[in-house]
Amino acid sequence: MAKVYQLKAIERKEGEKSNHVKKEGFIPAVVYGPGLEGENVHLKISLVDAMLMIEKIEETTPIQLKVEKENGEVYTLTAFLKTIQRHKVSDKPIHADFYIPAAGHKMHLNIPIEFVGEAKGLSKGGMLEIHHHELPVEILPKDIVEKFVVDISELDVNDHLTVKDLNIAESIDVLLDPEEIVVAIPVAGRISETTESTEEETEGEEA
Repeated sequence: MAKVYQLKAIERKEGEKSNHVKKEGFIPAVVYGPGLEGENVHLKISLVDAMLMIEKIEETTPIQLKVEKENGEVYTLTAFLKTIQRHKVSDKPIHADFYIPAAGHKMHLNIPIEFVGEAKGLSKGGMLEIHHHELPVEILPKDIVEKFVVDISELDVNDHLTVKDLNIAESIDVLLDPEEIVVAIPVAGRISETTESTEEETEGEEA
């Protein structure tokens, strides 16, 4: 299960303009999605908190928004960061969109892969060739993981792992062919057949 990130937010007053929000050191934000009961929720978030959030979260990170109402009451919304708008010059965030999926409905996400261990084929003249650094999946919010951990320590020269070789829960639908190569250990200096054929097709298209 992915780690949950907590973020403080304040409900924006009706008619409160974005420029006023930014002068106070906040950025405007909105929460929407089929899992949200009622209308979209308009918020403001500390610019400093927003910048820290961007550094620490991934697309797969559930965010608990601790929302303070005008009367001081606090309620929680669990959402995902959908988009973040940045200033063209400073690159600082200027607006955030949060999405709440419908309960029981799968989301389309790209989950990163972390390769651990050192392939034994590397000491025999092999080289590490990574074909996918992340996997596109359809997944229920409750099943979201921060990353897939793949142990490559047993890979020898000319070995490879395909999508079907990975230890991924059956509840997660990977949107790639099961035979798709994820990581390989070809002989150093040689290009794998998959990479070579891809390059030939690209050259043909350019011609």
